[in-house]
Amino acid sequence: MEIEFRGNGMHDNPSVGTCDEYGVSGITSFDDLAQARRKIAESHPGFTPLFSLDDLHQARYTSGHARNNSGMDDASEQDIEGLPPECFENGEYIGYPTTKAEFAICLRNFMNLVAATSFEDACAHGLTLDEQALQEWIGYQNNPVSLLEQPLSAVVVPVQQSCQALAAFPNGYFTSDLDPAKNFAVARHFSETHGFELMGVGASYIGFIRAEPLDTSLANVVARDFCALYNTSEEDLQVRVCAVEQAISGRTHLWLRYVE
Repeated sequence: MEIEFRGNGMHDNPSVGTCDEYGVSGITSFDDLAQARRKIAESHPGFTPLFSLDDLHQARYTSGHARNNSGMDDASEQDIEGLPPECFENGEYIGYPTTKAEFAICLRNFMNLVAATSFEDACAHGLTLDEQALQEWIGYQNNPVSLLEQPLSAVVVPVQQSCQALAAFPNGYFTSDLDPAKNFAVARHFSETHGFELMGVGASYIGFIRAEPLDTSLANVVARDFCALYNTSEEDLQVRVCAVEQAISGRTHLWLRYVE
C-alpha cells in the first residue's frame, strides 16, 4: 500500500483545492483501507479523511454540478475580505473556491443547505434496488475492494463529524439521485443511530466504516433502515432484511448506493 501526500494544488483534487489530498494505491483489502484512513487521520488531528470510491472521474464531474446547483460557492463581500491574493484576479474575486482559506465558505453553505433534511426525507426520495442492483451490492459487500477505483483520492477535511466531510466533495446531481443534502442526512443517521462513520463517496456509492463489526441483532436493525432507504415492499421485506443482514453481519464496512 502506498500513501502519497499531494497538497491541495492538483488539478483533479475532488475538493477543487479547498482541502489537502492524498493519493492511495495498492489497497488489497478493507483492512488496508481502514489502515490508510487511520494513518492519514493521525497525521491530521481535527481533520476527517474522505476517500473516493467508484469512478472518480465521474464523481468529480457530478460533484462540480452539485456544487453549482446547490450554491455552495456563493460568497458575500464579507466572506472574501481577508482571503489570500490567489483568490483574486486583477483585484476581482475569482468567484469560486480553489484554496483552503475558502473551505469555511463551502462548509457554511453546505450546512445551511442540509440543515432541514432528514433520513425520512432521503427515504421518501424513492430509491429502489431491483434484484440485479441488490446482487451488485451484495458482491461489493462481500468483496469491498471491488468497488474501489484505484488509485484512490483521500481529501483531508477540517471537520469533526464525518458526515460534514461531504462539504468537500458533495455528490448527487441527477434528479433520480439522492442530492447532497439527502446524502448528508443518510450519513448522519447511520452515524448517530448505528455507529457507522462516513469514509468515502463515489459516483454511485457512499461508504461507511464502523469501529466494531456488527453482531446479528444490530445487523437486523441496520438492514431494516437499509430496506427503508430503498423502499422495499412489505411482501419482500423479510427476505430482503435477511439478505442484507447476512451481507453486513460481522463486518465493519457498509456501502450504500445513492443513485437509482
